[in-house]
Amino acid sequence: MILPSILICGLFLVATITRTDQYTPSKVFIGGLGYAGSRLASSIHNEFPAAKISGTVRSTERRDGLLNSSTRPSWLSGDVHILDIDDNYVGLDANGLNDLMEADTIIQTVAPIADFDRDPILAFHDKQLASSNALKYVAYLSSTGVYGNYDGNWVSEDDELLCTDAKSLARVQAEIDWGKLEQDHEEVGHDTGGILNSNPRVDCFRCGGIYGPGRGPLFSSLESLTDAIHSKDERDSQDETNVKYVNRILVDDICCALISGIRGNRPLSIGGRSYNLVDNDPAPRMSVVVEARRLLLATNDDNSDEDEENKLAPPSSIASRNVRKRISRGTGNKRCTNTRLKSDYGWRPTAPTFREGLAKLLLTKDKNI
Repeated sequence: MILPSILICGLFLVATITRTDQYTPSKVFIGGLGYAGSRLASSIHNEFPAAKISGTVRSTERRDGLLNSSTRPSWLSGDVHILDIDDNYVGLDANGLNDLMEADTIIQTVAPIADFDRDPILAFHDKQLASSNALKYVAYLSSTGVYGNYDGNWVSEDDELLCTDAKSLARVQAEIDWGKLEQDHEEVGHDTGGILNSNPRVDCFRCGGIYGPGRGPLFSSLESLTDAIHSKDERDSQDETNVKYVNRILVDDICCALISGIRGNRPLSIGGRSYNLVDNDPAPRMSVVVEARRLLLATNDDNSDEDEENKLAPPSSIASRNVRKRISRGTGNKRCTNTRLKSDYGWRPTAPTFREGLAKLLLTKDKNI
């Protein structure tokens, strides 16, 4: 029996589909408690306050900072483990592996290891995970870079993955490896030589460029934004015959999507299911830079002289070169549709375009949220 439910996401109501056999997460393991991972942990804690949340970091400094009694975040109800993918390549220790194996929900945000070209958790612990009886749901954060170049055309999850760069190819393999955990009904529960005893849903979320608090052009200086706009390279990039589209997603909307995935219960699909996690409006980077600058000028109480200075500023500062460097990055030119995610899980972005996203961020820009 399918029952409707409403997911409260910020100030927005998002419809989801649930079933009477829907699980409630009790033990969550997050690979990578960084920019996105820590915000995902906070969202999961808000939705499921009884869930024990554990995760990984790459350094003792980061671990100690999270576990310090004076700075420990409210969402951290479990432990923090070091996943050594830099020096010794030893994976999780015994306590970390125990938390991983007891988790009914795994969220992996860490990119594949360059030396292995594999997902870091699976590189060390795939055989152990294959014997898990607890796992119900896996969310893997991938990238729209896996599509490669489509010359600005629209792409869906059914289109061929054309990427050629090593980083994106490693993500493709990571999607395949995680997807192996979602198996055919007839194989589950039998002696299949290492196939997972439980049968989790595995969702691979292909994220666009992530922006949010502290990240994106809204958090650059007016000078650097103005210099970037005045750059000849950027003016040339806006040629209508050579428009470079960028798919992006507000970090809050990543959190909403994963909560929708946890709460949802789509039919099982052998090899897992992929979703484009992007907003509704792929747009050139310079469109975002121009809008960010407009918002910053509009909120600057003393901008009359600075505005004139910024209009005339030459593209010469180190800051502007850094902005242009960020603007020029990317793998291929395509516009990704998010129709499947909306259809399967009822997800709707709180920031349908970068304009709403920047406006939302502006409200909390100086609050360190």
